[in-house]
Amino acid sequence: MDFGIKGRVAVITGASKGMGNAIATGLAAEGAHVCIVARDPETLTAAAEAIRGGTGADVMTIPGDVADESFARRIVDQTLAKWGRLDIVVNNAGGPPPGTFLELPESAWQQALNVNFLSAVRLTKLAVPIMKSKRWGRIISLTSTLAKEPSPDLILSGSARAALSSFSKAISIELAGDNITVNTVCPGSVLTGRAESLLQRAAEAEKISFEKILARSQADIPIGRFAMPDEIADLVVFLASERGSYVTGATLTADGGLSKGLF
Repeated sequence: MDFGIKGRVAVITGASKGMGNAIATGLAAEGAHVCIVARDPETLTAAAEAIRGGTGADVMTIPGDVADESFARRIVDQTLAKWGRLDIVVNNAGGPPPGTFLELPESAWQQALNVNFLSAVRLTKLAVPIMKSKRWGRIISLTSTLAKEPSPDLILSGSARAALSSFSKAISIELAGDNITVNTVCPGSVLTGRAESLLQRAAEAEKISFEKILARSQADIPIGRFAMPDEIADLVVFLASERGSYVTGATLTADGGLSKGLF
């Protein structure tokens, strides 16, 4: 299937590993030029080399922290300087730390909203005028099933992700006439480094093995296993493509059937 994104330019944040890296690789494999963003320069450089080696794509790296209010401007300026366009934005940031409502300080709330919500708002706001000038754009934000089914122990993540989903729905209506689609993907349990660390934390708290808690967690998923990052990437690549041109304002859950809600 021709996804129609050869030569398009994509920016993917949180792209040195996990789902962000899988998405960047997937877009590059379809012929897109990719700008990958993450905090650690060494990990980012290694990720870029792997993507180039595997796909032959043109890859640029921009190390930095999306929590920095000026960073979004640097991402957009450097992308335009290299390729002269920006067609696809994938907002992806690692989740905030676990904790309950009563134990978390206000600073943790501010940090979570900055990293997982406001960073996406800033980058999207700078990218949209460029997309409007070309009358083509794709904005995809990764949130979590926590945006739909919150957990008391992950209240920071659920709250920030829900805000991003609501923001995406609102601007999708505003931008639809400019041929810019805006969608949200809510992954469930994906076997990334973050998921492994959360499972390890739970295993230590219960004094059981990692393998036992992994098996127990997977038993709760109707499909019987965690997703692999590539499976989430395939969905994002579709939404970023010409084939996904009629899908906008959607919040798509990819969780192996775990969520109980109808919508």
